[in-house]
Amino acid sequence: MKNELVKLKGMEIMEVDFMGDPIMVVKMKETGKVYVGVNWICNALMFDKNDKDVEIRKIRNDIVLLKGATLLSLPTKGGNQKAWALELDYLPIWLAKITVDSKRKQRTPETMEKLIEYQLKAKDVLAQVFLGKQKEWNLQREVGKIDRKRMTSSIQTYIPNAKHFTYSNYTDMVYKILFNMTTKQIRESRNINKKSDLTRDYLTEDELKLIDEAETIVTALTSLGFKQDYIKHQLINKYNGVKLLK
Repeated sequence: MKNELVKLKGMEIMEVDFMGDPIMVVKMKETGKVYVGVNWICNALMFDKNDKDVEIRKIRNDIVLLKGATLLSLPTKGGNQKAWALELDYLPIWLAKITVDSKRKQRTPETMEKLIEYQLKAKDVLAQVFLGKQKEWNLQREVGKIDRKRMTSSIQTYIPNAKHFTYSNYTDMVYKILFNMTTKQIRESRNINKKSDLTRDYLTEDELKLIDEAETIVTALTSLGFKQDYIKHQLINKYNGVKLLK
């Protein structure tokens, strides 16, 4: 499976070559977060079974690391097996906490040097496996921000006495027609808990394209003086049956 993208339910998986070592990297489809298999990092660092067990216990007992840890069903030579994975942002924290005692250093003297290399390079290099694929998403996200601003400006200009909730009403109208969910329901389905996190940062490129197209239609019809009921009817006719969100 090395360097081959495998798509499973809810995730995309690739085993990549990093510094001569096969490392399992996983991207969760819902959140876009990227994880690395802990066992694969341990193998690369030449840890034996006892060392691996120690590191897993440390991760599970560490208040900070546990926030970025998850148990995933990943493909192995023996079939799919449960394995611990760590979010890339937490990888440097874990690596920095690994200590190489004299016994381990004597047994595998290369470990210290390799650990240092991993601490310096692993996160950025492994992230590129999937983040390199996000250029189109990033572009669509930026385009969407511009068109979103045009829609809110159109609402402010052409809808008398538009209030703050007017924008959210139009947004929920679009989401409901496209995905049969309100903003609140989408956030709940994607586990977006922080109010500071933007809902659209958790959507796929296809979902962003649909929203951008629909909001462009809203902008045009609003600027022509059409009311919300008419705009809603036109969107329903165009997007009837479209449901990408799960």
